[in-house]
Amino acid sequence: MAEDALTTVAIRNTFYRDSQRKVMLALLISVILNFILSSLLFYLLTHPPAPKYFATSINGRITPLYPLNEPNQSDSAILQWANQAAIAAFTYNFVNYREELQASSGFFTAEGWTQFLNALQESNNLDAVKAKKLIVSAVATRAPIILQKGILNGRYSWRVQMPILVTYQSASEFSQQNNVVTMLITRVSTLNSPRGIGIAQFVVGPATGGIS
Repeated sequence: MAEDALTTVAIRNTFYRDSQRKVMLALLISVILNFILSSLLFYLLTHPPAPKYFATSINGRITPLYPLNEPNQSDSAILQWANQAAIAAFTYNFVNYREELQASSGFFTAEGWTQFLNALQESNNLDAVKAKKLIVSAVATRAPIILQKGILNGRYSWRVQMPILVTYQSASEFSQQNNVVTMLITRVSTLNSPRGIGIAQFVVGPATGGIS
């Protein structure tokens, strides 16, 4: 009987000792997990993620906002856009020139558009279009190329060049000019342009004067 009692006590002590070890291990694991979670929570509170801002287009599409000193378009997208802009700038007629030129203004910055209009007036081409009732159209004779790209005056910019053939025609007249257009395309706020880019400078050469 005495031996059975001692055995029972030994078993009970072993059970309690094992249980105590398991409890201590569980407490230790709990402390470690709490420490890890507390550390993670502290890090998240002291290192919040940088906010990301997005713009929405008219149709509700979300577009990310890029700093003005970074490109927001691929080179191929810039070249395609530049081609459209140059053609649009030389597509108008004696009847709807105001509306068509106004539509082209969306490709320009405010300063670039003012410079373009001034150059158009000084060339006397617009006066000739109105006086001779001409229709103006243009086609690219080669694909546009990027001459330079990088940060200019704090804004990412591309200098693009493309040759175009400009045609002036009426019921009785037809003339053409081979020109080279050099555009300085710069980053602008999407509040001013949905694409976030605009033509700051539009240079046409070689100078051919007015329409003969």
